[in-house]
Amino acid sequence: MDSLHTVLLVGSSFFTSIISATVGMAGGTVLLSIMLLFLQPSVVIPLHAGNQLISNFSRCWLLRDHIKWKFFTPFAVASVFGNIFAAILIKDTLDLAHGTIFIALMILYSVFKPAKLPTFTPKGKGFFAIGLFIGFLGMFIGATGLILGMAFVRDDLNKEEILATQGSMQTLNHLLKILGFLWLGFNYVPWLFPLGLMMLASIIGTNYGVSLLKNIPDNIFKLIFKTILVISAIQLLIKWAIKILG
Repeated sequence: MDSLHTVLLVGSSFFTSIISATVGMAGGTVLLSIMLLFLQPSVVIPLHAGNQLISNFSRCWLLRDHIKWKFFTPFAVASVFGNIFAAILIKDTLDLAHGTIFIALMILYSVFKPAKLPTFTPKGKGFFAIGLFIGFLGMFIGATGLILGMAFVRDDLNKEEILATQGSMQTLNHLLKILGFLWLGFNYVPWLFPLGLMMLASIIGTNYGVSLLKNIPDNIFKLIFKTILVISAIQLLIKWAIKILG
């Protein structure tokens, strides 16, 4: 990878970490999209996992007093099983494109659900199923923050609790992905220099983003959170339609 691409990735890591630190998601997805412009998916997803491990860990460490452990613990246990299952079954030809329409519709349901219909607000044990799903899917698609975000469209958590708890779950998920890719034979050594610079940029960006978070009112944060989910769901539907119709 040449110097220009390295600078682009480092800058992208900084700015996308700010996004993730202030709204909890979308930053990782944007970074993944940028990396895919000039790197192969077989390289992008392992490298993305390494960078996002640091980005999410920085966020949940700064907000560690707000982590909801009753949500994290069942998620963590299930993620291990989901990740192991994915690592065993992973295939280069596996196509999860049709799953995107389900994910998009679930996101839209979470945001626009009529009051009389069931709410997707899992409690402690409900995060076991989410952890299993996220742990499995993360090995294939890289960015799972938007999917996890559905579980945090809720009124019983404030913005710090949402960002800290979601960040802790994403930290574990990315760590498990790295272990899975190492087991599958991915060699991180040739990528240590650019990845190290990306991680440093992510730490700086996350610290800046968390400082901005204090100035965002809770109701504004939740509006931004939902807006990003909706935009992302629409993008997923468009990509799915283009693939099917094209």
